[in-house]
Amino acid sequence: MKKSYYHIGIILFLAFWVGFFSGCSSKEVDQKTKQQIDLKKAKDFQRAGRYDLALERYQEIKNKYPLSPEAVEAELEIAETMYLSSNFIESLAYFQSFQDLHPTHPQSDFVAFRIGMNYFKQLPSTIDRDLSQAQKAIESFDRFLAAYPKSTYKKEAEAMRKESLLKLAQKELYIAEFYLKRKKYQSALGRFDEILKMYKNVGLDDEALYYQGVCYYELNEKNKAKRTFNLLLLQFPQSKRATEAKVFLNKI
Repeated sequence: MKKSYYHIGIILFLAFWVGFFSGCSSKEVDQKTKQQIDLKKAKDFQRAGRYDLALERYQEIKNKYPLSPEAVEAELEIAETMYLSSNFIESLAYFQSFQDLHPTHPQSDFVAFRIGMNYFKQLPSTIDRDLSQAQKAIESFDRFLAAYPKSTYKKEAEAMRKESLLKLAQKELYIAEFYLKRKKYQSALGRFDEILKMYKNVGLDDEALYYQGVCYYELNEKNKAKRTFNLLLLQFPQSKRATEAKVFLNKI
């Protein structure tokens, strides 16, 4: 009889713990499902362009489930939502923070790419304003390309890097032409030379060569002018500046 009670006790004990752990497991599954549902709702708001509501939901996920994978994803999506809503300064800060906290995240290439894009998006529309963000964009894209040479964002990063370089080259050309118009040929020469050295192949080489030749011509350095104009004709025979260079060559 005692043995029967003993066996019954063992069975009840095991049944209790099986039920207990099953209940815990069920709660964990329910919690995980809720986190995923909350994350999906936030993403739905983001896709619909309702960025304020998306940010609220992402922040709630971070607060409610701070140690979960969903909280990490919400952190990344906050940075992206800021970017999509054109809040580039805030987005940059969030992406940089995410990069510092999660350097080995599976989407680390995307994070590095977005940092460069946030600098790029802050560029002014005209070249007569501060272009310091262009240099920061170039440096960010350089780091990205060095770290992630096989990233799917590589081509876009290269294109944005080149466009940033073009902005800087255009400003250099603008300053050079300013000196040229005021007949400060030596100062202008330095700027045109800078374009050819620092911003080669971004689209202004023919302009820089042409004006460089003009400066040499006006400084009465005819041999240098001739070499420069001939180089322009050799490298850019289809350029509109090629025809103008021929006019100067006929004068030399």
